[in-house]
Amino acid sequence: MREAFKEALSRFAAGVTVVSARLGQEERGMTATAFMSLSLEPPLVALGIHEKAKLWPVLEAARAFSVSLLREGQEAVSQHFAGRPQEGVALEEGRVPGALAVLRCRLEAVYPGGDHRLVVGRVERVELGEPGLPLVYFGRGYRRVVWPS
Repeated sequence: MREAFKEALSRFAAGVTVVSARLGQEERGMTATAFMSLSLEPPLVALGIHEKAKLWPVLEAARAFSVSLLREGQEAVSQHFAGRPQEGVALEEGRVPGALAVLRCRLEAVYPGGDHRLVVGRVERVELGEPGLPLVYFGRGYRRVVWPS
């Protein structure tokens, strides 16, 4: 069942994000594809975070987080925050430089979800980057969106 479940989910295309939180001088980030918009009024987003993720205790204590929506070409950023360090990759003011957009959120609610937590955030500020195409993950790899001309 576990392998079939993983294979089925690998067939679902997802945008790639980096979720980050800061508590004092400690700042953590992680790559997440388990992210979605939840509500327009009020503006809410939801994401899944593994209960053992290094980000979780920082986010929970800070009660705030940011979601950077990655653009095509930011594969190294995704790899870095997925635990495979890449030279020259870092957060700037709690966001990924060059992201399509950044959502600054206040922790609204947390729900149990197996080995994960379903985190709901109220979007307090939106920072739009330059328009572009998203970084997409599908079939256990990064894919490019082909935009019709």
